[in-house]
Amino acid sequence: MRITVDGERFVPHRFSDGFFRMADPAYGKVKHHAANQIAVRDDEVGGYLERGFLLRMRGERKGQVNLIAAAEIKRED
Repeated sequence: MRITVDGERFVPHRFSDGFFRMADPAYGKVKHHAANQIAVRDDEVGGYLERGFLLRMRGERKGQVNLIAAAEIKRED
């Protein structure tokens, strides 16, 4: 989960195929391109976050899907 300055809560966005999308920071300025992202299962997300990958997350109010850095994501227990 990520909460923005305006209080909007972002949660992991599951795509229609059932997978989450993550981006490798090694791709630099083009990491946000769909071709440079990988589809992962929910049980794989944590491992990729630990390696510094970014996760596509969706705002609960506005519905906007953004790529969020691992350092900005807080896990809910």
